[in-house]
Amino acid sequence: MSHDTGFTVAVVGCGPRGISVFERLVHHLSTADGDHPHQPVRILLLDAAEPGRGKVWRADQPPWLLMNTVIGEPAMFPPGHGPTFAQWLSRHPDPELGALHENDCAPRRTYGEYLAHVCQEVERRLPGHVTVTELRGLVTSLRPHQGRHLLELSAENGTHRLPADAVVLATGHSVAPAPARFTPELRAAARDNPELLCLGGQPAADLDLDSVPAEAPVGVLGLGLSFYDLLLSFSVGRGGSFHRDGDRLVYLPSGKEPVIHAGSRSAMPITTRGNNQKPAASGSFRPHFLTPARLAGLRKNAVESRGTPALDFAAEVLPLLAAEVNLVHLHAHARLRHGPRAAEALVRDITARGPDPRRWREVLHTHALADVPPLDLERLARPFTGRRFTGPADFTAHLHDTLRDDLAQARLGNVQGPLKAALDVIRDARDLLRFTLEHGGLTPSSYRDDFHTRIAPLLSLLSTGPPALRTEQFLALAEAGVVHVVGPDTRFGYDREQRLFTVESPAVPGSRRHVRALIDSRVPAPPLSATDNPLLRQLADEGLAGEFATTAGDTTVTTGGLRVTAAENRLVDPDGRVHAGLYALGVPTEGARWFTQIGNGRTDSRTTFHREADAIAVSIVRRCHDVPPRRASDPAYRNAPSPWR
Repeated sequence: MSHDTGFTVAVVGCGPRGISVFERLVHHLSTADGDHPHQPVRILLLDAAEPGRGKVWRADQPPWLLMNTVIGEPAMFPPGHGPTFAQWLSRHPDPELGALHENDCAPRRTYGEYLAHVCQEVERRLPGHVTVTELRGLVTSLRPHQGRHLLELSAENGTHRLPADAVVLATGHSVAPAPARFTPELRAAARDNPELLCLGGQPAADLDLDSVPAEAPVGVLGLGLSFYDLLLSFSVGRGGSFHRDGDRLVYLPSGKEPVIHAGSRSAMPITTRGNNQKPAASGSFRPHFLTPARLAGLRKNAVESRGTPALDFAAEVLPLLAAEVNLVHLHAHARLRHGPRAAEALVRDITARGPDPRRWREVLHTHALADVPPLDLERLARPFTGRRFTGPADFTAHLHDTLRDDLAQARLGNVQGPLKAALDVIRDARDLLRFTLEHGGLTPSSYRDDFHTRIAPLLSLLSTGPPALRTEQFLALAEAGVVHVVGPDTRFGYDREQRLFTVESPAVPGSRRHVRALIDSRVPAPPLSATDNPLLRQLADEGLAGEFATTAGDTTVTTGGLRVTAAENRLVDPDGRVHAGLYALGVPTEGARWFTQIGNGRTDSRTTFHREADAIAVSIVRRCHDVPPRRASDPAYRNAPSPWR
């Protein structure tokens, strides 16, 4: 390669997001361009856990920690550029994994194998002027240095200074400094009393769950996806097992399980996702009301009436989404009752009347569907709001009946089942919602008071649920006495006399329980101002990265995520200056972006996941063409020794 040091790209964080940029980068560097002579390019893949897998998908995880996405959906390569997860898995040497159906969920560590395969396949395609090095270590700082960027990598063999011309931050979830909802008093009680534990802020695979004794009472905050990881870790992970008894799933305890007393604001475990009935390449969602044209019209009206294109989500966008959800709900009912032609006629008649459901009444009478009540998203996500119960047994009976009904709806599927087909609209409409939400698409008050605090959690509860097996396992564990849900608006406290934590629900008399351990099961995305990620902390403290804020008039609301440009995800500092060669994507940008937690693309189209990675790669390659080659005699190279040489 001669003595040119060439152009160096550092990808910090090599889980799915970082790998997607790597794949797109190599693709574009491999494209012949006669107008730009090739200079040597180094790509550094840097990860504190496993380069080529990332922390969430690393190999040392137990098999009971499953993906939440069915096998038939993920694809790290854009369509036509490489195998989907299902295609790769069908050739897996483990016959049990190879036999999984496209609508099953695979272990996370198996998806990590796929990610590693993607990396290997991309490296196999490297053009001659490109080299790749994987380095395991934590990047702790990034600073401008003589026209480049200088990263510090803390590794087992010491600290290394790595110069780079372009840096991509794909760092994923930060560890929360402390379990978010547990007060300082509770955390102090755990520090002062060695018999008490207070855990959280990390995925279940990273928590010290072995420190929780067998049969110990444990209070758990959060009933989302991570809650199920705890359940499986405390049951199957402790030697218990599930068995079929006819149509029922039964749990056989090992005797090593703790007794879990869980709760949340809603007291409703995240609802079951409908059994998938959609082909992987079914095509994109075709909206009738939540259309780009209608959203553009809303923005135009907002400019004329309020002087800003920012929208009020609750007043202007949510009604359109609710109309789409209810239209699919009615379509499914019409198809079941009257056949597919009648269902399509219903859609035409409703669409002609617009998104206001009050104008649908005559149509519903005409199509003999007047008895189908509209779906109330708030009530579906939080069915116990405002209700009082006579005691724990009363609440538990209502909860289990609700879960069994939800499970029955899920088994009908996300096409044939009216409820789950309707709720799947929220998943299918994510890209349209991103167009509405991102980069200040909402007014500050709408983002702060409605979307961030109420609506986003509601949409997540209804659209990101686990497969039916997880709900079955919850019910089996509840019947075995391993898990109890305390009730709505769960409160966590400390009993100074008994020197134990307490868990209780004000809506359930007699629900108070004393526990020796508290676990926050959620995996939050700490705001930039509170992150303990040393790299993000340094960038914020030194004014190299800014926190995205949405502004209208005199009102400004910070969102917690990194400020990045809309087109290329380039980092923006607090003064609004755009960095030439710094990029960020994924969870650290949540707030400027939306729903960044997803760790894969889809097989059916060029999703946002692939488009963002492609835009960054194109920008970096353009920068590579614009930067003249450096030689080993250059000071920036000479003064920054690199461990890969």
